[in-house]
Amino acid sequence: MRKAHDRPEVEAIRVSLVELRRLFQRKELTALWAAAAGGDPGLDYGDLRLLDAVVVARARTGGATVGDIGRLLGIDPSRASRQVARAVSRGLLRRSAAQGDARQVVLEVTPRGAKLQTKGSDLTRDRIALATAGWSAADRSTFERLFARFVGAMVS
Repeated sequence: MRKAHDRPEVEAIRVSLVELRRLFQRKELTALWAAAAGGDPGLDYGDLRLLDAVVVARARTGGATVGDIGRLLGIDPSRASRQVARAVSRGLLRRSAAQGDARQVVLEVTPRGAKLQTKGSDLTRDRIALATAGWSAADRSTFERLFARFVGAMVS
């Protein structure tokens, strides 16, 4: 009896995910992000991932702690803390006391961070539009629906 993970389409999806992960680790992609941010030599894709994680955490729970960020990015708390500290020192994030519990520190995206995040999101949308430019509207719609369903099932 074949296991579900032995199906050829499951392996093809796994290979595509590996390629997608490798794409986000490429130096060329980092250069594109830096150019979109005005050539900031200190910018890397990690900054944008961090900003996105803060926005997602705040949308989900109303706050974003370093622990939340570590969980969303899949990194250990000490690494998350270092990344947050770097972003705070660069003016991309700020720390503040949580409403209702001043002992808890939450993160907020600064106007500078929001501007950077907007540029990064615009670049991502442009790249997606370019990658799907030859697709029909029906194919794009089907992909959007199935990809969202796939991602939802992977994270739950």
